[in-house]
Amino acid sequence: MASIEQARAALAPHGVLAPQLAAEHWHGEIPLPEAIAAFYEQVGPLGNWINERVGHAGLTVSTAGNPFSIPPLARLWSQQAGYRWHGITGERLASWPDHWLVVADQGADPFIFDLRSGAIQFARHGAGAWEDDGPLFADIFEMAACLGTIGQVWDEAGDDIFMDDFSVNPVHRARLVQRLAPLIGAARAGDLVDVFSW
Repeated sequence: MASIEQARAALAPHGVLAPQLAAEHWHGEIPLPEAIAAFYEQVGPLGNWINERVGHAGLTVSTAGNPFSIPPLARLWSQQAGYRWHGITGERLASWPDHWLVVADQGADPFIFDLRSGAIQFARHGAGAWEDDGPLFADIFEMAACLGTIGQVWDEAGDDIFMDDFSVNPVHRARLVQRLAPLIGAARAGDLVDVFSW
């Protein structure tokens, strides 16, 4: 598992981090899980200030395909629209399990915190019914450390990231696996980069 320090170090290049306390920023209809409260208090993905209506932007982390998006705590509950409830009517969607909470996404493909286990799943939108596919990350700190690291390697690669056929340059893929290995082990690192089309 990744530490709080590893999560902070991985996310810091991608935007402002600041402590966000549940008592001030959580607007959900369910109690905020302790692990999520600790994540926002100790890692605190906040992002830049947009305006009074929007607030802080959260973090955007570049990668192959759509970027990863991690909302600030004040917008975490509204992030559930389209998953837990219908985004227009507000009607509760029966297909979304009560024990799931979206904590990040990649182009509307959600990273799902399981309230029972604390693990993080990743699901693809449009794949049919939402399925309990098992965890991608052990916890939210591991998720943050890995997503932030993916973004760091992407940013460091610059224009050299793609080959002529628009596949990710194998040199940078190998660098990413090497950087993820201390966080999740070499075998899992190789699998993870495949999940995100590296």
